[in-house]
Parts: sequence; C-alpha cells; structure tokens
Amino acid sequence: MALAADMHEQLEQAEARLRLVPRDEMPPAEKERARVQRWQEHVHEAAEAIRRANHVVEQLAGMSDAVERESVLAMARSVRAEAFAMMQRLNPDQAWFWTEEWQAKEREADRQLAAGEGTVYDSDEEMLAALKARSHRAHA
Repeated sequence: MALAADMHEQLEQAEARLRLVPRDEMPPAEKERARVQRWQEHVHEAAEAIRRANHVVEQLAGMSDAVERESVLAMARSVRAEAFAMMQRLNPDQAWFWTEEWQAKEREADRQLAAGEGTVYDSDEEMLAALKARSHRAHA
C-alpha cells in the first residue's frame, strides 16, 4: 500500500507543477532573455514529469493489487500525456526525444550501461573508427 501512496504523491506533485505552466506559453523570441529562462524551466518541468511518470509505470510491475495498479497507471499515463503535449508545444524540435518509444530505449541504454554492457568511446573519432571497422567486417 505504501508504494501506491508514494506513486500517487509523486504523480500529484508532477501534475501540480504542470498546472503552473500557462497553457499559452510558447518558445520566446531571442531578445526576450528573461522569458527564455522561464521557458527553459517549463521545458525542464515537463521533462521531469515525463521521467517521473515513466518511473512510476516501471515500478507498477511489482504491485500486487491489480485495481490499485490500474488506478496509478491511469494517473501516470494522464500526467505523461499532459507533460508530453506541453513538451510538443514548448520544444517541438526536441519532442521526439520524449516519446514513450524513445524514452524506453533511453532506459534500456541506461540499464545496459549500469550492467557494464556496451562500449564507451573516448572520442567521436574512436567511435566512428570502430563503427567503420564493424561495417567492413559485416560486408566482408
């Protein structure tokens, strides 16, 4: 039960913070420096709400109460959808990064990195050389 209450609280906090962002907030013109900072803060809040909702959805797998799980899941999806719509409006050029599909891939990459899987390169050149070598092996 405590896990579900914590999830509800996290989602309620995310939802409350999203309500603070005016519905008509749009990316500002370059000359409006103060507004740019506020816009960036709103983009950050939307990103954090998406991350929180995604985290809650992942935690739901361990919840045994199916009715409560569905209730929390519905709330998480609602908060995520609201935050994603805000992200599309505020930062349309980068909204693709916040899609459910892309975020799932980001979480998988984080898990692989934490497990010591994959390869980390010290430079772009090193990574490109390894990619080129792999491509040559595949075509040989």
